[in-house]
Amino acid sequence: MNKLRAFFYIIKLSLENLVKNWYMLLASVFVLFTGMYIMGTLIISSSSISSILNEQAEHPEVEIICRGEVSDDESLLIYRAILADERVDAAVMNTKEDNFRKMKETLKGYEEIFQYENASSDVLYVSFDIKLRSAAELEGFSEDMRRVTGVEEVQDNDSIYKYFRAISSVVRVVTIAAMIIMGFFSVLLTVNTIRLTVLARRKELRIMRDLGASYAFMRGPFVAEGVTIGLIGALLSYLAVKGTYSYLSKLLERSGSTIREIINLKPFSAYSAGLAFGFILGGLAVGLIASMLAIRKYIDNERDDEK
Repeated sequence: MNKLRAFFYIIKLSLENLVKNWYMLLASVFVLFTGMYIMGTLIISSSSISSILNEQAEHPEVEIICRGEVSDDESLLIYRAILADERVDAAVMNTKEDNFRKMKETLKGYEEIFQYENASSDVLYVSFDIKLRSAAELEGFSEDMRRVTGVEEVQDNDSIYKYFRAISSVVRVVTIAAMIIMGFFSVLLTVNTIRLTVLARRKELRIMRDLGASYAFMRGPFVAEGVTIGLIGALLSYLAVKGTYSYLSKLLERSGSTIREIINLKPFSAYSAGLAFGFILGGLAVGLIASMLAIRKYIDNERDDEK
């Protein structure tokens, strides 16, 4: 029963301290929230980019665009040659009508600007969407297709792969830097918040010590204060990252089919458990470290006086 009363007393004191120093509480929570939000978005971005890279590597794709004057018979010959190639896993032929329909879908809402309502599909071209069996065959296959008569252009996803790989490296470096910088400032501000409470309650702490209170008990309210700040920052960061991710997912759903084919975001549930655990762990770590640093100087001085 005594331990339970002590626990509730510690919680009560920590909440009173946070209310008294609300301005420092807001500053600490804001810095912690900002740091966790940035780190959360960077971690998810890095994971999403890695997922895109893996998908691009596992399913190398090539688009072959024929010249506009290529006849139906000639395009069929090219299509049969593609299907006969052992490096090809799957291939789809897009007629001029198919590409014209895709163009209208992409430009939907801009009819007045582009004025294609009365246009004919003859102005477009026949194309082929191809999936290869291995990424190692991408460069050689693309070069072979460029030599085929009637082929005007060959587009592969190798450039996209290199682009996302470069971004992934930058994101990893920025994530590590953000963790170090924002972690430092989060601890620093939380230390100052708790230290103000220690200074304001120095007389009360001395009385508690004279009455026989242990150093562990004296640390209790400040540890609870730091943990509370950490958990508030973690909760707000999690909700903000989730809201941002949901917004971007909906924005991507409304975008063109070409973008959706390149960027395929996983549902947030794929990250939620790990993200929540990381935020809670980070918030607790910041709160505990800050509270221990804030009270350490006072405890050390008290021990020196006892000697």
